[in-house]
Amino acid sequence: MTNIEINVLGQMMIYPTTHNYIMRLNPLWFTDYRKEVVSTMQEFYLDNQPINLASIGMRFRAHLKDIAAWSNQVTTNMYIEQEILQLEMAYKKHNLQTKIAYLDYNIDLSDLITKINTLLVENTVYVNGQSKPIGIIAGEVIDTLQEAIKRGTNITGIPTGWQYLDKYLGGYNKGNMIVIAGRPGSGKTAIALSLALDCCNHAKVLFISLEMSKEELAKRYLSYICDLENYKIRSAKVTQVELDAVTTKLYDLDFNFFIDDGSNADINEIVGKIKLHKAKHGLDIVYIDYMQLIKSHQKVREQEIAHISRTLKMLAKELNITIVALAQLSRETEKRSDKKPMLSDLRESGQIEQDADIVLFPFRPAYYADEKPDIEMDAELIIGKNRHGQCVSIPMSFEGAYTRYKELL
Repeated sequence: MTNIEINVLGQMMIYPTTHNYIMRLNPLWFTDYRKEVVSTMQEFYLDNQPINLASIGMRFRAHLKDIAAWSNQVTTNMYIEQEILQLEMAYKKHNLQTKIAYLDYNIDLSDLITKINTLLVENTVYVNGQSKPIGIIAGEVIDTLQEAIKRGTNITGIPTGWQYLDKYLGGYNKGNMIVIAGRPGSGKTAIALSLALDCCNHAKVLFISLEMSKEELAKRYLSYICDLENYKIRSAKVTQVELDAVTTKLYDLDFNFFIDDGSNADINEIVGKIKLHKAKHGLDIVYIDYMQLIKSHQKVREQEIAHISRTLKMLAKELNITIVALAQLSRETEKRSDKKPMLSDLRESGQIEQDADIVLFPFRPAYYADEKPDIEMDAELIIGKNRHGQCVSIPMSFEGAYTRYKELL
């Protein structure tokens, strides 16, 4: 890699147009005193000082002869992006090999997997997409609109299955992060499961549950699709006739819907799990229940949540999928007379509000009442943030016996 190092640094001193790449360099990618040369070039760049043989040579007099010879190796600056990429890949490959060699393989398997996944994420090389002319991008949008017309829909994303939600959100759009936020017990999981089941006819869905087991979710699933009260399934009070009807209904459906209730809540483990699922089964939408249960490696909780939020948003863009992350709200909602949630109620980090393309608040006035009706007709789904359109409140019903939300049309 020494020749590539010299070639890159030589181009930096000869061609001013290459200075745009200086801040993309990492001194650790270079060997010997060339590490300090890179740091010096970055210092000069930020201070608007000239970067050439004279300025660098003055700082590194002991190596002036070598530095002067760098320009003799340079023939063109056409391939500087590829050469920078080669340096990064070589460094990260060596770094990964070294750290894996010194791993303690006597630790618990789940801890070992977490450490390996962390190393993989830290040493992944991300190739930046090239900028495109607006005309080409607009043409791609027209293609998307054409596909929507062929499907007979008025939305460019994947249909949610809910008419008003499609109207205001345009469906599930690729690269988006949607946050569903509420107080504990307010129905976050219920509305997420309702949305997941209503869209999995035409989307590949993964539901990652860090709170409920897959068996508990399966019971809610059966209750939802078969109109069977939850308590009958939980307490095994199902008649043979009902059980036969459930079995028939279950095998008539062919949903591309997966549930994962793995106990490892490390963000790197979750990222690896999502990438693997997409590679094996294909993937359009991921639901994660819920964000505050995910762990990262930051010492301060606010920084940890901010890192988790940003990671999920970048993952949605990288994999071209929609990520729907559930989140808890603070107690501030309960201090208001109307109890309605606001964006500022998102717990522990303003980064969630910033990263989210859409924020949804399921709101049930009966949640705060002593007596709850069988069917709550005054529930709402509040769109608290919407990068694609209006922020409105969608009328909903909530059926506690089935743990099910429905849109009121």
